[in-house]
Amino acid sequence: MIAALRFADFIDAMTRIISQIAAALLLGLVGLIFFNVTGRYVFGNAPIWMQELEWHLLVPVAMLGVVVLMLEKGHVRVDMLYEKMSLRLKHWIDFISMVLGGIIAVLLIKYSYGFVDNSFSLLEGSPDPGGLPGRWVLKGFLPFAFALLALQCTANGIRAFDAIRGKD
Repeated sequence: MIAALRFADFIDAMTRIISQIAAALLLGLVGLIFFNVTGRYVFGNAPIWMQELEWHLLVPVAMLGVVVLMLEKGHVRVDMLYEKMSLRLKHWIDFISMVLGGIIAVLLIKYSYGFVDNSFSLLEGSPDPGGLPGRWVLKGFLPFAFALLALQCTANGIRAFDAIRGKD
């Protein structure tokens, strides 16, 4: 179990680094939106590529944010029921939900493969004139983000299982 907990620590450390990347991307996204709005309403022009770049930043911010939420235990659960449960039952619920979350993440990787492969094979870009050419990169981020989610679910599951065993 010690090796598993060390693995969980490694995943948590990796997710903390990811949280810094997501925060930087979010800051860039806010700045980009500011310049887009300023360009559109003050100068009467905002390039299409800048509008598309918002999406190219929003996807990683949202997907990485989900992984960070799993680390911080900020994911959705019904707290009014959860807070009334015994500590052992809470650990079991955490463990089962992390196993299910990991399975769902792996299934999303599997089922996104065709979508991503098609985009990669076409080197898909924006259909809009003046848009960004690398839409395939954005779509390729999906399995990567779901793999990170599966890893964080694994780390949380390891910790919950350790707690079930009485190693709080």
